[in-house]
Amino acid sequence: RLASSNRLCLMSICRVIISSLLRVSLATPVVASREIGPFTGPEADAEATRLYERANDFINNVVEGQYSYAYIQFHWKRAGANIERILHSYPSSSAAKKIQLNELMLGPFPHLYFKERVLPRLEEKKVAAFDAINCAIFLSNLENNRDEGARHELLAEIINTLCRQQRWSEALGYPVLDEERAWLWQIVTQKAVVYHNRKIADELLTNTSKENLPALLAIIGESLAFRGDTLKELEAFLTKYSENENLRSAVFAGLVRREIQIQRAHELKLPLAGLYDGVDAIQKPEQTIDLAAFLQTITVGPWQPEAHRNYARYLAALGRLTEARSLVEPAEQLMLATAYAEYLVATEEYGQALALPTVFKLTPSDATAYRLRLIKLLAQAGRETELATIRTQLPANLAAQAVHQEWHGRILSIQNQLVVREHTFALIPLADPNLLGRLICEWSLTPNRNLRGAAPWDAVVYKFASGYAQLPPPKDKNKMEAAGR
Repeated sequence: RLASSNRLCLMSICRVIISSLLRVSLATPVVASREIGPFTGPEADAEATRLYERANDFINNVVEGQYSYAYIQFHWKRAGANIERILHSYPSSSAAKKIQLNELMLGPFPHLYFKERVLPRLEEKKVAAFDAINCAIFLSNLENNRDEGARHELLAEIINTLCRQQRWSEALGYPVLDEERAWLWQIVTQKAVVYHNRKIADELLTNTSKENLPALLAIIGESLAFRGDTLKELEAFLTKYSENENLRSAVFAGLVRREIQIQRAHELKLPLAGLYDGVDAIQKPEQTIDLAAFLQTITVGPWQPEAHRNYARYLAALGRLTEARSLVEPAEQLMLATAYAEYLVATEEYGQALALPTVFKLTPSDATAYRLRLIKLLAQAGRETELATIRTQLPANLAAQAVHQEWHGRILSIQNQLVVREHTFALIPLADPNLLGRLICEWSLTPNRNLRGAAPWDAVVYKFASGYAQLPPPKDKNKMEAAGR
């Protein structure tokens, strides 16, 4: 009974204390969460000066080229917050008066220029350095990127990459000209079919215009063949759209593309698992179709020479050069030489590959085109000696294309895996943002990506867009808000 009495007494005391605290809290006015001000006097002036010096140190010491843009933005926005605090809490200080007159410099920037131009541009750079696809889009949209043809090729790689990342709505909604919309749909449809997104493929097929339908059907037929549909499934597709006589040739092109890789693996006794054509995997490699028999089903018409050309390329790529030559005109020597070079490099006959321009009696322009394509094959095989030889045989005005082809091969190499580090892409000697952007997109899709250390995109953005001089006003409201404006 005594213990129970003690507990009751303690509970009564607690109730009294709590009620007293509640009365005090209700009687106390609510204080604003932000800092009380404004402040005046010598101490306020000193604090405003300290805040400005701290902000200035951020701008002068945390600079691009040495830190990531995300890190820079964190500190530069803190610098901007310090300036806002000076204006709010110490408006009568000498620092605040200089800020209001735009006489105060933050690092090399006047205050208003820093706030209205630099911070939004920094936001753009931070977003661009986030990942590979953002970096490629940034390169495509550079103000000084005026080569429309090269930019169009980069745009195709960007859309292709978005599709491979399952970002279908972004790919379909990518801003292009009205006359380019059908072209964009073709790229998306091709990837949707190859990677079994039937919903997207069916929607695009249903909504495409009548004049664009034959081209889209041809892309679908080629993609169905490449992804490994059976002969029965392909024949059902061809029967459904039998009014389009060119479809059989398109399907044949897709079969050739996959069969080259499969049959070469068989000849070289390589495992069928993990075969690729570029960055696209060969699906169901155990399933093959007799190309010679399928070729016989292609009727006479304007599409037949292209089918013969594709079969000749297939034969040459497997080393059957005599048969290949019997199918095409003498003018097709460059195509045959390039396909045959694939066979020679695969069988490690590098000397013969270097000699093909003479063997095939290629014209000077065709010989140059051949050597550019051979660079990719040699780089993919890791043949530095032969690469050094072929570089000396190319004219100086093709140096950029040669570098692009070489890195194209390095990226695709399975045997000699490319290790990407912080400055790998920035150090590639390419001044054309479109060529570098295409390499970045391709690397992001390779199955053998090997990244060591910091991501390489900050260095690429810095290479092509360093500095903040003479910036125009930002147009994107979202970037302005993200920058703190």
